[in-house]
Amino acid sequence: MPYRVDIPEGQEALEHILNHLGTPMLVEARKRTFRIMYDAPETTLSPREREVMRYPLTAVMGCPICNSLRLWRDWPGFSEEPIEEELYSNAAEFNWTWPGFSPRESLALEFVHRFVHAIDDINGDDAFWARMRTHFSDIEIGDICVMAGTWLGTGHALKALGIGSVCPMPVSEEMLSRLRNDRLNSAE
Repeated sequence: MPYRVDIPEGQEALEHILNHLGTPMLVEARKRTFRIMYDAPETTLSPREREVMRYPLTAVMGCPICNSLRLWRDWPGFSEEPIEEELYSNAAEFNWTWPGFSPRESLALEFVHRFVHAIDDINGDDAFWARMRTHFSDIEIGDICVMAGTWLGTGHALKALGIGSVCPMPVSEEMLSRLRNDRLNSAE
């Protein structure tokens, strides 16, 4: 599959599209948004809850780099605790009944599934929202919406531009550093 934009000689397509494609102000906003979401200094959503939402959205996109990332391992400071591989495989399958998920993780995954596949149906389901409001505050629901929307929108944009089938593997530490925008921090 060809890329739908020109990738400069010597640059990786994913890094170019994420960190350079667009007007400078919007590119900078995207980089800072991801940096803040992954560092998440204020959210009360746990690293596991964020991975339960992020990972199935990368599976929808199909990018081997995004699918190979484990933020607990690849994003310094994301989590002190390893996250078991079963969480990722069950999240990718939208298996929110897996007993390894907490009630909040299960609901976050169900939200992402509905967000991706049945957006018209999600608002009118009062029973679903009663469960969400039992387990998440309004602020946390807002964080879930912003994170899911950012990951889904970015995934769709990358797929539209041809990212997914030709990303180089394995990912070098230098490439991860550029994708993480290590020079930025969430406080800036």
